[in-house]
Amino acid sequence: MLKKKLVIFALVGLVAGCGFQLRGLVELGPILSKPWVTGQDNQLVVDLRMALTQSGVTPVKDAESATAIIDLATVQYTRKVISVDSNGTATGYTLEYNVLYRVVDRQGKILVGNTSLNFSRELEYSSTDLLQKKQEEEALKKSMREEVTRRIIRRLDGIAMKAPESDPLTAVYV
Repeated sequence: MLKKKLVIFALVGLVAGCGFQLRGLVELGPILSKPWVTGQDNQLVVDLRMALTQSGVTPVKDAESATAIIDLATVQYTRKVISVDSNGTATGYTLEYNVLYRVVDRQGKILVGNTSLNFSRELEYSSTDLLQKKQEEEALKKSMREEVTRRIIRRLDGIAMKAPESDPLTAVYV
């Protein structure tokens, strides 16, 4: 028992010593204190607004009161057949989720240029398990949407405010 505790203690010490730490909440800069999220995919817009709220900012309902605009320009979900059985029935799909977004400040200055996020997942399909496969497809779609949201938030975290003497509201990337 003592050996077990010593091994665990040593492992914890090694992990802590190498600089490892769990990813905490993202703190967004002042330029993103009141973002407006716009896009055609309502569920992604809602998910991104919730993630922004969890990051300590307050998404606004219109562009006039926003400090920055997050534009989900293109959101595309597709399902492609990758395999068929001897009867010609699809037995496998590739699910693809593609998002193109950009972020601009109130004056139209680009904070994050057009950025493309592309995800794909494989889905084995069986006509006998129709309901389960539909639920699995929805779960995969949701996980891809959550990954898009996480990546956008991490990218927004990279925007820091630099206050040069001439222009106090200049955004730079770090």
